[in-house]
Amino acid sequence: MEGFYGTPQSHSGSQKHAQVMKGPIQVAFDITNKCNFRCAHCYNNSGENNFVSKELSDDEVLNFIHDIAKLKPFNFCFCGGEPLLRLDVLLKSAKILASHGVIVSLVTNGFLLTENIAANLYKNGVKRVQVSIDGSNPESHEKLRRVPKSFDRAINAVRHFRKAGFKDISVAFCPTKFNYSEIEQVYELCLSLGVKDLRVQPMMPLGRASQNLDFIPSVYEYRKIVSKIMQLRNRSCDKIMIDWGDPVDHLVRFRTITQHCVAYVSILADGSIAVSPYIPLLVGNIRRHSFSDYWEAGLARIWELPMVKKYADPVFSVTSMGKKREGEPHVWFDEPILVDIVENQLI
Repeated sequence: MEGFYGTPQSHSGSQKHAQVMKGPIQVAFDITNKCNFRCAHCYNNSGENNFVSKELSDDEVLNFIHDIAKLKPFNFCFCGGEPLLRLDVLLKSAKILASHGVIVSLVTNGFLLTENIAANLYKNGVKRVQVSIDGSNPESHEKLRRVPKSFDRAINAVRHFRKAGFKDISVAFCPTKFNYSEIEQVYELCLSLGVKDLRVQPMMPLGRASQNLDFIPSVYEYRKIVSKIMQLRNRSCDKIMIDWGDPVDHLVRFRTITQHCVAYVSILADGSIAVSPYIPLLVGNIRRHSFSDYWEAGLARIWELPMVKKYADPVFSVTSMGKKREGEPHVWFDEPILVDIVENQLI
């Protein structure tokens, strides 16, 4: 998701933009926390965390979608959990958003995808998709994903998307100690599948990943990964982009350069509005007030609040993300702090 955060602006420019922005540019919505996998590196404990258990009903999801569609975000991404576990409401939601000119995206492990589902997703307005492939072979992929046959199903998912007409297909790859040397093979695999983007992002020590720290590459191994990515980027004849994502980038940028105008919003499966998925602070819930109400209350300027900076400041690198701090909830393990910006009129 880091690829959608936008570009830095000057403080004065971002203040002006905050005053005229009708709505967010990028919305990430966990349509469910349920998941058919229990991946070793899952940062948000999908399927197991106990504080996102009361998910929005189908009617609540559709009310939210109708509300936010009027604000016309540039891109709306269905995340999870595994979004395909709520296929019916996902299709209805995508159709509504697309009818308002919103680019609709989806991230999936691909296991549940069929030709028919891919065709229905495309027909109902989904245009960007991302499938996770964490190795060049079943052994590597399934050591991380923990589900037999998941490698073949992920490959087939990309093929189903291609057959359905999708042009904007990305693959997410998480390097580990046992698969980092396969990055070039994964790149070649993506080329053969007609993938547009290969997105590589470090393993974040949050959620289940915090229990599998021995999977995380060393500094030396990460340097080898980045070096290989730079080499692959120089192959200009290839019709594929390869990106190295920095999950901490938005935390640094939002609290400094673009604090007066933040165009990215994250909504959890229970309707909570998260400042960032990586800090234990919520600023509202669409069950309490509509998303439009939160936007009017100053959600675009949420990073001006000292409280937000307090929780974000200690997170300055990937290694600092999972540290338990005294007096603070442990991210994706403990109940986060809720401060409602509508009810408290903080901005």
